Amino acid sequence: MTSIKRLLVCGGTGFLGRKICENAVAHGWQVTSLSRSGAGAFKGPIPSWAEKVKFERFDIMQASSSDIRPLVDSADAVVYSLGILLESNYYKTFVSSSNPLEGASRVIQKWNRNPLKHSIEDQVTYENMNRDLAIKVANEASKSDSVKPFVYISAAGGFPVIPQAYFKTKEQAEMAIGQMPSLRAIFLRPGFMFDPSRPMSMYMALGLKAVGSVNSLLGGNAPLISYKALKPITTSVVAAAAVQALEDKNVSGVVDRESLIKLATEASKTT
Repeated sequence: MTSIKRLLVCGGTGFLGRKICENAVAHGWQVTSLSRSGAGAFKGPIPSWAEKVKFERFDIMQASSSDIRPLVDSADAVVYSLGILLESNYYKTFVSSSNPLEGASRVIQKWNRNPLKHSIEDQVTYENMNRDLAIKVANEASKSDSVKPFVYISAAGGFPVIPQAYFKTKEQAEMAIGQMPSLRAIFLRPGFMFDPSRPMSMYMALGLKAVGSVNSLLGGNAPLISYKALKPITTSVVAAAAVQALEDKNVSGVVDRESLIKLATEASKTT
């Protein structure tokens, strides 16, 4: 990059959002992260790269369009990495555990707690998190005087335990955002993501790869699970691809798994 650019990451303290912030900093971006927890999401010492990120405590679910507009106006590009895989927060509790037994135990404990003490995270839906909020942020970004790149983390493949509403709301968000003026809309479709920081995601990725191996032996006819779902991808690759897509003016529209890998490879040559 020839000059510092400003990036706004919605969900910059999340599973993928952190990696995007880290990668953007490495490529010379000036990064602002929006999340309810802000820098408080980090347990223990803050990583050196995170010291270069401006972490804002900001609840997009409760914010109005007029609250969001100044934030997107102050950025040259926007990434929307918020989203939920399951409407119940039990999945997040499970996957953030260090092993399957701990995950099951934590889910049971959460199930048995006082329902009056449930957090707002248990109340979000596919419609408001995967679709409506993304459209609201993109709409404000589209009001810019110049074409602004907007990355939306979408989804690829099908998986039997994930409701179709998850994929449907992602598709609806893509359709709405893709029609907005003054946006270079980029839709990343990575499939299942895993990261060493979340050991449970590694277990799940290994499981999918094992199913993929069996599927290959059966001639590619595994029931209920799509081919794309059987090929997990690391958050590091997706994050690198996201930043590279922002910097490459020729990238727009849907970016599938193979294209993600190519973009990440290109990014590695410029770091």
